[in-house]
Amino acid sequence: MAGVRGGGLRVNWQIVVAVLYLALGAVLIWLGTVILRENPRSRVNRITALMLLFAGLGPVFAAIGSTLEQSAGGAALPTTFPYTLFYLWELFFPQLLLFTLVFPVEHPVVARWPRAKYLVFLPHLFHVLWLAFLARPQVRWSGLDAESAIVRTLLAPFDIAMRIGAYGLNLLFDFHLKFFSMINLLYIAGAIWALRIGHRSVTNVRLRDQVGIILRGIQLAVGLYAIAFILPTLGIIKVYGPLRDAFTIVALLVGAGSIAWSIIRYQFLDTRLIVRQSFVFTVSSALLVGMYLLVVTQIASLVRNVLEIQTPLVDAAFILVILIFFQPLKDRVDDLVSRLFLRDRSDPRAILEHFSRQVASVFDVQDLKKLMLSVMTEQLFVERAFFVTRGPAPGRFVIELAGLAGEGIEATDWFFQEALRRGRPTAFEEFVIDRPLTPMTEILTRWSCRLVVPVVDRGELSAVLVLGEKVSGYKYTVEDVNLLATLSNQLATAITNAHLYQEAIEKQKLEEELNVARQIQRNLLPRALPHSPHYELAAFTQPSRQVGGDYYDFFLLPDGILGIVIADVSGKGLGAALLVSQIQAILKAEVRHQRAIARAVANTNAFVAEITAAEQFATMVYAEYNPATRILTYTNAGHNQPMLVRCDGRCERLDCGGLVLGVMPNVTYEVEEVRLEPMDTVFFFTDGLSDLESPSGTDFGEERIERLVIKHRALPAEQLSRQIVSEATAFSQGDLGFDDLTMVVFRAI
Repeated sequence: MAGVRGGGLRVNWQIVVAVLYLALGAVLIWLGTVILRENPRSRVNRITALMLLFAGLGPVFAAIGSTLEQSAGGAALPTTFPYTLFYLWELFFPQLLLFTLVFPVEHPVVARWPRAKYLVFLPHLFHVLWLAFLARPQVRWSGLDAESAIVRTLLAPFDIAMRIGAYGLNLLFDFHLKFFSMINLLYIAGAIWALRIGHRSVTNVRLRDQVGIILRGIQLAVGLYAIAFILPTLGIIKVYGPLRDAFTIVALLVGAGSIAWSIIRYQFLDTRLIVRQSFVFTVSSALLVGMYLLVVTQIASLVRNVLEIQTPLVDAAFILVILIFFQPLKDRVDDLVSRLFLRDRSDPRAILEHFSRQVASVFDVQDLKKLMLSVMTEQLFVERAFFVTRGPAPGRFVIELAGLAGEGIEATDWFFQEALRRGRPTAFEEFVIDRPLTPMTEILTRWSCRLVVPVVDRGELSAVLVLGEKVSGYKYTVEDVNLLATLSNQLATAITNAHLYQEAIEKQKLEEELNVARQIQRNLLPRALPHSPHYELAAFTQPSRQVGGDYYDFFLLPDGILGIVIADVSGKGLGAALLVSQIQAILKAEVRHQRAIARAVANTNAFVAEITAAEQFATMVYAEYNPATRILTYTNAGHNQPMLVRCDGRCERLDCGGLVLGVMPNVTYEVEEVRLEPMDTVFFFTDGLSDLESPSGTDFGEERIERLVIKHRALPAEQLSRQIVSEATAFSQGDLGFDDLTMVVFRAI
């Protein structure tokens, strides 16, 4: 009775093993079919598919053989030719080695001798042929014990020789099996070595992860197989029965699982999302159907046993339950599986969501480009990508590539016109077909460009994303092109927003700078005008909205001498204000050291020329009035000529001097002395007054200023100043312009 239970247990275990062998072998063959159908033109796909086919044939043949043996009551199968087909699966080992020589990168040996790779099959082809004709020689030669007396009589003289020959073949057969076990072991070691070399050569993070999964899967699978079969054949260890089956089943699970996992999670061999979805949903649906049927049939059986009802209505009721609840349950399982396995970084929807979230918080154009390039290289497996963007120089594009940045291309190149016309990702070969080469297309040809992605913003080509080959060596799929088109649209919008943001930041910075400059200007101006019974002063200044560099000041010198300075610095903003402050400081120091006017202005010029760039300069008039002698001594460094309006209405211009400050370091300034009579007026002004424009575009002009000063020369200095301002305001209709407007009125008494 125990023997029966033991026999029953052995039979059940063999059935389970056979079913698992058959299922896992079918999965391997199916995986190979999926990979081959995905891209049959790819050499790596064909090699991988054939490797999985050979790997799947082994367990399938083993399952069939086991089933046949059980059907024959445990008797050994005859050593017929079909039996030897089982050994075809051992071509898996050379195919595995071949796979590792071309994936993830082609080994230099294969590249140099492309046909030599087929030599790896020669030992196993000999092995299969040997087993096909000389399998189990002891069985073949035992057939000499024929029933025919004539045959026995004819072969009797050779019986001993034939038995010795059979014994020798048995020994040779055993040696052959051990020898080829050693060959397979060497092939396994060679494959792992080659795959490790390839793994170390990969720099792309996701591809490296993908290769790592496959490497670990293959190592574990072939390692378990070696423990189960190769090492026992070589006599190194002993593994029997169920333990060997367990090792083999785990090896098949790990091998098939690593390939399947790399397809689902790491886009192995550039497998498209739709194929991976189909793969995952097929497996999940099969598991769900199996579990569902198992649960329902068990419950139905339980109900029948409890209620003791033998009626088809019970089965019909549970079929109805399946129809009602199966599809909603399957939808939930599909959604869960999709979120767990497919919503990774290689999923186009996940890429779009990730990119959209990132660009929403990035307002720097360079950061946006880095983000886009990281998506290309890390998630789309693009080997090389770079941007061609509009450069600072108008009418030129600049190639932004590490080590080659700054190479400018004229925007008139037809390539850019064609990119704008197409407006969506296009294969580079379509650009250059039947067209002449240009500097741009020559560069892209040299860099093995494969895809051109225009970035179009409001009908204008703002950039071009140029993509090289994919790391996998495959062409860009329709799925890739659609994803890139969407990404480029998002990038165009993000670049526009980034430019607007940068403009707002620059505007804010400029406004802050202008506020500082205005404050500096206000601090430089005298808080109060000097009072003296020998002269009368008035001053007016109106800083522009942009803040220029107007400056006026008065110095009280020994012996009652009054120093008067008015200046205008080129440029705007903080730089101009700082230069004004430096001119004030150096001129004040020169004057306090009682330098002569010519010397003081020359030293100021030398200082300005030393500290400023060539394009920055200043105009200035410096004058000193001695009440005791009534002499006004001045020099004019390229400034608007002050107007000396005599009390009788005659007007003279104070034009003696030299070059503007800052143009040359060594400049000599001429000085002139004029004697002032009582009520003579000297009117100093900056070009902000003379260049003031009316709404029609007419300049206020120096002639108009002269007429006004002459006309109102009898007015007190302060009233004369206000009158000029009033006339200027009326002329410009209230808008005093974008430049500083400054005037100083000096009147001798």
